Amino acid sequence: MFSKKKTLKFTKTYWDNIGDAIELINNADCIVIGAGSGLSASGGINYANEELAKRWFPKYYEMGLKSILEIQSVFWELTEKNVLSYWGYWARHIQNIRYNMPVTKPYEILFELLKDKESFICSTNVDGQFEKAGFKNEKIFAPQGNYGLFQCSKPCNQDVYDNKEMIDKMINNMGDSLKIKEEDIPRCPKCGEFLVPNLRVDNTFVQKPHFINASKYEKFVNEAKVKKLVLLELGVGYNTPGIIRYPFENITYNFPQSNLIRINMSNAEIPMEIEGKAVGISADIGKALSDILNYSCENIEIE
Repeated sequence: MFSKKKTLKFTKTYWDNIGDAIELINNADCIVIGAGSGLSASGGINYANEELAKRWFPKYYEMGLKSILEIQSVFWELTEKNVLSYWGYWARHIQNIRYNMPVTKPYEILFELLKDKESFICSTNVDGQFEKAGFKNEKIFAPQGNYGLFQCSKPCNQDVYDNKEMIDKMINNMGDSLKIKEEDIPRCPKCGEFLVPNLRVDNTFVQKPHFINASKYEKFVNEAKVKKLVLLELGVGYNTPGIIRYPFENITYNFPQSNLIRINMSNAEIPMEIEGKAVGISADIGKALSDILNYSCENIEIE
């Protein structure tokens, strides 16, 4: 167990840390990317942002719901009574984030930075940004779900279903309404129960399709024990630290040639036990990645 005392390298400047990150990435044999919501937020998919809620969900905004987080709290649970309004929100949410949103700059930069590196991704994000940026699906372990998929709410099976056609149908038929048509309610083709977004909400989550890549991820990490491994952690806080944050700290501590680069607007602190093997950069992730890429490519001395 690591001590509760954390440290940021205040003796180093931002540019010192960027230089250290560049050196670690350039010299790495392989890289494991750990991505949390902060990475997508850096690219504009920020659930707490009032302007985004106003632009994407103006009617809910007029009702006093000033962020996507607030809107989601109203429509988090699906019931027989709220099914039409539930999907009135979620259909728009999924269309906006999964289908209409183009790849954002931080993901584009990340792909450019690592395109020639042996890498694997562990991400708690469900917005499809890694795939849009060009990363291969077989190198992405996403244990929290996928906005592009539905599952049985029961669930009666471990299948997931591509949802674009269902989303498009709901959106097109409801027009300006906040409720979908009753005939557009998505239902499980096997048992007739409601379909729901394939997200880890409770113990009904269908995780089997996502864990196909779990063994590949574990194999990649285990084989990195004897390599120069860089753990590049982006936008990971304490919401679900057991998936990325704590494992990355333990790997850094236990693998002799491993190093951690932690970039986040907040929570970029480093445990004392690994401070000699880690770089903490408290900054906007998109800016930090851009600086790493640009200065790495220019191969100039950073002052």
